[in-house]
Amino acid sequence: MITFVVAFLCFYLYHTLGITMGYHRILSHRALHVPKWLEYFIVSGGYLSLEGSPIFWVSTHRLHHRYSDHAGDPHAPADGLWHAFIAWMWDRRVTISAIESRQIAPDLYRDNIYRMLHCGHTHWDGVLCLVLAIIFRVVIFAIFGPTVLIANLVATGMAFVGPLLVNTFAHLRRFGYETYPCGDNSRNVWFVAMLSLGEGWHNNHHAFPQSARHGLTPREVDATWIAICVLNFLGLAKDIRLPKTPSHLAPSIQSSDEEREALRSGKQ
Repeated sequence: MITFVVAFLCFYLYHTLGITMGYHRILSHRALHVPKWLEYFIVSGGYLSLEGSPIFWVSTHRLHHRYSDHAGDPHAPADGLWHAFIAWMWDRRVTISAIESRQIAPDLYRDNIYRMLHCGHTHWDGVLCLVLAIIFRVVIFAIFGPTVLIANLVATGMAFVGPLLVNTFAHLRRFGYETYPCGDNSRNVWFVAMLSLGEGWHNNHHAFPQSARHGLTPREVDATWIAICVLNFLGLAKDIRLPKTPSHLAPSIQSSDEEREALRSGKQ
């Protein structure tokens, strides 16, 4: 039992931070920078939890911010909860052409590894991700045995579900609360934040998309931000972007329109 719990916690952090810190805060928003070797390691946790091509993920997410809860949003709950939760992956109301993909995520196309994992903007990127994820788990089974493999599968499932909950519950106005009016339905939802290591403070994120910190008050626990602070303490994270509004005053003091717009429309 101890082996299972330890393995689960390690894999849960590896896979979930791969999504929240790697795919989201590092790649999608460039909210911080880490050494390239560390970036690849962090992102690998998301990739091996079946998040697919980083280029596709980032392109989709940047479009989500551009058209949040409006026409053009790839996974808006207005198109149906099931569609927003997961069906958008195969029943796409918004398609991204190869040319558009290069326009939306030119920074990732400059990276040979991410370009290789994208497989030339074809469906083979998903096949490659699945094959590498299976090989990864075969290695886990061969080295550590079935208990650790099961722990990995459970952790992977929970990590995978986290962003799907953000796409749905954190965009339904009947859940959570709104601190900053953003012109969309983004909400701060505590139980989504707990499962997704801080991503559920989604209204904060939509107000300050390029902020490395999503939980802006002491009660808004942001485990991904804590991990970023650890990396910063170790000298491994730099150029960390934050809102200018003091975090402990965020609920009661609105940032200026100019400040909010600068962070929302800044270079992605």
